Amino acid sequence: MRSRPPRGIAAEAEAEAERKLKHRQLVKRAYYQKLVRSKERALTAQHSALLRRVQQQPSVQPAGGPLPSVRVLHDQYVQLTSEKERHARENMALHRRCLEQATFQKKLGAASVAEARERQRESALASEGAGETSQDSESDSVAHCEPLDLGMTPMTDDACFEVIRPAYAEVRSFRTSRGLYTSNAQVFGWTHRYCLDGTKLQYSICKVFPSLTARELSGRGWTIMTTESSYRALHSRGMTSRLHSIQTVNEDNRVFCRELQRPGQDAVMKTLLLASRFQTEDGYMTIYRSLDHTKLGFSGSINSNSQSHSHSSKSSQNSTSEHTTFEPRVLWLDMFAWTSFEDQRDGSGVEFHFGGEMQHFSTDNARFWMLEVLLMALRWENRAVGPTFTLQG
Repeated sequence: MRSRPPRGIAAEAEAEAERKLKHRQLVKRAYYQKLVRSKERALTAQHSALLRRVQQQPSVQPAGGPLPSVRVLHDQYVQLTSEKERHARENMALHRRCLEQATFQKKLGAASVAEARERQRESALASEGAGETSQDSESDSVAHCEPLDLGMTPMTDDACFEVIRPAYAEVRSFRTSRGLYTSNAQVFGWTHRYCLDGTKLQYSICKVFPSLTARELSGRGWTIMTTESSYRALHSRGMTSRLHSIQTVNEDNRVFCRELQRPGQDAVMKTLLLASRFQTEDGYMTIYRSLDHTKLGFSGSINSNSQSHSHSSKSSQNSTSEHTTFEPRVLWLDMFAWTSFEDQRDGSGVEFHFGGEMQHFSTDNARFWMLEVLLMALRWENRAVGPTFTLQG
């Protein structure tokens, strides 16, 4: 009789074949996207050249040509098309300048905060003992400027800007896209839009909260999403979630390591991410973007002093069981999520958007995460605004 391969080996072979198939699909999709972009650039260049050629041609009425009214409409169309291209170029230039101004404003604010902090330290040194206070100030400086002692390359203000700038452009492109599916159905006041492209799912859910301002709600949301206990409470009870603070670049940019584990899975999904908040022309926005952990030299193991101290007693009592504990494998996931807060024009409240994109590998996987997103939004609303409904006795 033929001996069957062990189940573990068969499962690994099947998973490897599925991974290779997905990789080939991604490579093929990337190739076609690159081809489409190159064709788009070529057609745009041809259109611009044709437009200039038409504008330079003398307005001569040939015998048997179109009527004067048709010629006038043609000239108006050419002129309007030229104006459209000119305005598009100006819009791109103004957008780049706006991003540069926002970066300068952020750096100026960080410098002001650093100067105020330095003055406070100088006054503290003058009133208290120089030795103890200098030691405290040194530890504060390390906590705010350097990453956790993990051998990771620290993020800088410029590096954060380089990560957030293209992410913000993607958000704007998604929100202005016409190829989104919009549902008129509401769940506790939440509406949703999404776009499915192969294995990539882009989504956005929205709700208007009355009697609040964008600045106020943005501050509450930042506190919830950057505090481990609050962030853990946003997920379902069956979902094991942890949020480790790795580095505080400044008050508006922080680096975290997120860990997620679904029930029954033997893998921990980790993400090294940058959380960045900034002001836009319409309100406030926060972007959560994954970072390249390999490029930054982040191994994923969190060994801070506080964690080792909190687990020291357990490790001494359960040293035997620790040797037999199964260590789950680590899967590194990309992450792209964002929140926006925009005041209503009539001042009646704030419009909140929670969106992002994710890779789904099956219908079941997509349903799970979309349900998780909705439940996260409801829990976020319960903490940031108040209960969705209350029971009256």
